[in-house]
Amino acid sequence: MYLCRLPNIMKKTELENKIFEATSKLIDMATEICWNKISRSCEYIISEIDENTAKNYFERAKIRKKVNAKKSSKPLNEIAVELTSIYENLYDLNLHIYKSLPNKTLIEIRYFLKTSHTAEFYPIIITNAPMLHCKVARPSYATKPPNSDKLNKKFDVNWELGGIRHELNKFLGKLTYQIWKWKHVCKQKL
Repeated sequence: MYLCRLPNIMKKTELENKIFEATSKLIDMATEICWNKISRSCEYIISEIDENTAKNYFERAKIRKKVNAKKSSKPLNEIAVELTSIYENLYDLNLHIYKSLPNKTLIEIRYFLKTSHTAEFYPIIITNAPMLHCKVARPSYATKPPNSDKLNKKFDVNWELGGIRHELNKFLGKLTYQIWKWKHVCKQKL
């Protein structure tokens, strides 16, 4: 996952401007590592981060995809009003590209609430301003094996939505890994 950490202090009055700046940085970051042409005409959806919905990343992603497909996107000023109403309880905002279309990009803003933390941690963070991050999820087949963070090739920014290209790349990535693993074992035996 590529991560862009922005300045931690985000005042309530600056929320819309900070999200706009973060969106620009997110698109720049995604343009660098994805082969898609990503539109700067953006609309937004918001989601609460709930780590209790599923046990692993893939199950959570499947659930998130179903839920997000039913949401209607909104312009930034409407999303900013919604987020401003819960500003005092916001702990973290994460911007992700949900879907890139030729004429617009849907940005998902995932937020984590202070009250979602444990009772022991809540008093420590109660007065903190929310953090803001940009993240581009990277498929496993786009990195050099094994466990590398180096990019092997550019990838489709919409890979999390699935599709035949993603499934083919996933299969080829697993095959490449198995070949690497077999070669590694053979080298160790010599």
